[in-house]
Amino acid sequence: MASSIGLFAKIESRDDALNTVREASNGFFGLAALQAAIGFFLFPAMITDAVILVILALGLRLWRSRIAAVLLLLMTGFGAVMTVLNKIGVTHQGGTNIFLAFIMLVVAVRAVEATFKLYGIYRDEPTPPRVAASGPIRIR
Repeated sequence: MASSIGLFAKIESRDDALNTVREASNGFFGLAALQAAIGFFLFPAMITDAVILVILALGLRLWRSRIAAVLLLLMTGFGAVMTVLNKIGVTHQGGTNIFLAFIMLVVAVRAVEATFKLYGIYRDEPTPPRVAASGPIRIR
């Protein structure tokens, strides 16, 4: 069992990997919402980035896709480089929040680790059954 909970817990079982993928995709959905809001009010070109993030985060969440995780890592890595370049004044495109860029880069690294472990060392572990969400209880 992992010694801590959350995104930065050790991935020691299939359940830990599944939780990491779920939490990482939540983080990317949040980043997409932030970019969409900024794009709507300030820079319409950012809406495209938000749509790409949502599509990749859905791929990560629904299919636990290694490809989506690697693409998210590349996207956040490029964003982190651009953020550092903006901060030091080399370019003027993109954001300047180095803290957010670093956190999202770490989240992407964890998503890659979790997805590769799901298809690697935890491939043969049984997946816990999903409990279907039921509608309202009806009494007859």
